[in-house]
Amino acid sequence: MKNYRFIRFIEFGELFEFFFLFAILTILGIRIYLKLTGFPQIGSGPFHIAHLLFGGFFMLASIIGFMTFLNNDLKRYWAILGGVGFGTFIDEIGKFITRDNNYFFQPTFAIIYVIFVLLYLLYKSIEHNQNFTKEEYLINSISILEDYELKYFDKEEKDEALYYLQQSDQNNPVTKQLIKIFSESGSLPPEKLNIYEKIKKKLIAIYNYFIRKSWFLNAVSLFFIVRSIIYLTTGVFLLNNITRQFLDGTIITYLNTRGFLPLFQAFGLTLQAILTIIGAIAITESRRKAYGFFRDAVLVSIFILQVLNFYRSPFLALFSTTGDLLLLAILTSVIKLEMRKVSKKISA
Repeated sequence: MKNYRFIRFIEFGELFEFFFLFAILTILGIRIYLKLTGFPQIGSGPFHIAHLLFGGFFMLASIIGFMTFLNNDLKRYWAILGGVGFGTFIDEIGKFITRDNNYFFQPTFAIIYVIFVLLYLLYKSIEHNQNFTKEEYLINSISILEDYELKYFDKEEKDEALYYLQQSDQNNPVTKQLIKIFSESGSLPPEKLNIYEKIKKKLIAIYNYFIRKSWFLNAVSLFFIVRSIIYLTTGVFLLNNITRQFLDGTIITYLNTRGFLPLFQAFGLTLQAILTIIGAIAITESRRKAYGFFRDAVLVSIFILQVLNFYRSPFLALFSTTGDLLLLAILTSVIKLEMRKVSKKISA
């Protein structure tokens, strides 16, 4: 009888983030679109096609994509499609927990918020358990080999695969053969690069140029510290306001008019500031660790603060979320670059 084991995809964190972020963006986009267009409906007479159905189709397409295609490059697109589908689906949860199918049911915001927080905590619990086995490293290197028939490897893919193989069982004949294949394979010629790969290569060159400048790390730290000071000041102001209302005996009235949003916002602002300060302290020891704390701070902003901003002002949330997503994409990319630099040193 076969012993089936769960083999983890080492780059799963990137897929999770794509899924979460596009789910949130989808909810923001749907709500803003509906408000701008006066909440139109698809269908006439007794028929009303809820956009929840489209969410189901998107998630189905994502599942089919994952089951059908082996290409590693496509995985992020299936994760994005799944996130769009889940966001479209969960946006209508208010209709299915109320007797009158009330899309505008006020606690819907809190329910969606709790769902995303729980999913994020699940993701972080999986992410922190990254003691990958030698077998997992070997199978992940084989997954990179799946793209071999489509094109030559680029330099980053080769470095990544060779690092995985260095962490695999060196006595395994498959490991030895794969090391030979990857070592002898040609890199992707410059004229064969597509637009995405050309942009990525250019950005990597720009990062490698600036990282050699002594002022660059100070500038990065200063940017995030100023950002954290602004957020921490706002958080302290909110907490002081809530404390004053409590001492004055008017906290019940305050909560009845504003709910728990200020408390959630103060928590998010404070947590983000703490993560940023830890990152600024860690940057002299390890850039990768510092960028990781900065990324966590941005994720707190996206999953807590921007959701709250959307509840208060959808247009403000759209622009601020876009900025956070851009910042997150930059941090994720530089973290991968730093990990590959460590990988090269280990495998050398």
